[in-house]
Amino acid sequence: MTTGKFDLQTRFLNEIIESGRVVTIYTTNGVPLKCKIIGHDNFTILIDSKGQQQMLGKGAISTIVK
Repeated sequence: MTTGKFDLQTRFLNEIIESGRVVTIYTTNGVPLKCKIIGHDNFTILIDSKGQQQMLGKGAISTIVK
């Protein structure tokens, strides 16, 4: 067992941010958002969708598709 912290979520989001790729985020109520993820913290994700920045609570996100 490793003693280092393995944070899959942070690594996944950082990879998307660094690549600059467009992803689809599905919200918990089923709405798909095609966007670029430009930042995140423990509770929110900052996205750019159609030239507008939006902040989403991580609790409102169901799935992120690369």
